[in-house]
Amino acid sequence: MKRILMIIVLALATVAQAQNRFDFSLVGGVNMGQIDGDNADRYRHLGFRAGVGTSYPIGGDADSKWRWVVELAYTQKGSYIEAYDRKLSADYIEIPLMIAYTTHSKVLRVSVGVAPALLVRSEVSDGGAESVADRDLFKTFDLLPLTISVRWLMGTNFGIEGRYQNSMLSVTNETASGTYRLFRDNKGCFHNMLSAGIFLQF
Repeated sequence: MKRILMIIVLALATVAQAQNRFDFSLVGGVNMGQIDGDNADRYRHLGFRAGVGTSYPIGGDADSKWRWVVELAYTQKGSYIEAYDRKLSADYIEIPLMIAYTTHSKVLRVSVGVAPALLVRSEVSDGGAESVADRDLFKTFDLLPLTISVRWLMGTNFGIEGRYQNSMLSVTNETASGTYRLFRDNKGCFHNMLSAGIFLQF
């Protein structure tokens, strides 16, 4: 897996350097998560997000304000229910696919899209002890997380980013309880995450 990620990073960097219409970025940050439908209502789960990305102007015009954005990231989601000392953690490899609008000054970029994700590790603990019964609580995929990103370029290559993500499809195998998205039959638990971080753009 590490070799595959390294190959993708090098490929994106090569493309970015070869074509001045592409940009290449490295991003890292802190995630604050909760799971809607699990009786917790605050962003108490802390994790991290780290990844790479590239963008290309829609229509191919280097001066276009609209861009396609593709990223690859490792991200940690979950929730913490204080009343029961219950922690739910899920780590994913995600591929955000977004459309971005960039201001004329290229300082501010707002992106909207989805970030399909593959579960690579999960853990549920009660009172600090792993819950074996809930080991397979999470589904293999978080298929349709709505993603909104706001970037502010503070220097030539450095900036800060805020991100919001909310799953539109249930991420747990338990669907008998919880809340719902879009329509009432779509019932279960859903990742809800805020992220703050920094990025380097080339």
